[in-house]
Amino acid sequence: MEKVCGIQKTAGCFLMLAVVFVLPAQAKTIAQEEVPAAVLAGLKKHHHDAGAITVDKETHFGLTLYEVKFVIHGNQHQALFDQQGHSFAHEEAINIQQLPAPLRLAVKKLFNQSTVKDAESIHHPDGRVEYEIDVLGDGVAWELILDNQAQLLSKERD
Repeated sequence: MEKVCGIQKTAGCFLMLAVVFVLPAQAKTIAQEEVPAAVLAGLKKHHHDAGAITVDKETHFGLTLYEVKFVIHGNQHQALFDQQGHSFAHEEAINIQQLPAPLRLAVKKLFNQSTVKDAESIHHPDGRVEYEIDVLGDGVAWELILDNQAQLLSKERD
């Protein structure tokens, strides 16, 4: 697996997010009655108009997390919470036309030929926004993570 990572002060937070969203160690969809009240309270606090909610209980390196999938105004979202209802990150599927122009340009510079398959914005509790972009680049499927300044944070074969 090819991987390229930028070094920055937020690398630890990004690594945690990448491990959680990309490499679930154990995941099981659970009934809403099984979801801790703090997780549902955290969801309502951050996304009060969430509907069509499903929850996966996941274990990563001994840490229990809840990946909550939901819909707001027809758009699919995902958010991660710990057992106390603290938010780790929030992903929203976005139309590839909504990708900022500098991000589209950065993707084009990485490959001779590329097609963006789909994209998500990742909103962190500290206000940072990153973008996960699935690309067919030079005939290979890639998952890219770029920050809002079009800096490449991660490039992995998908």
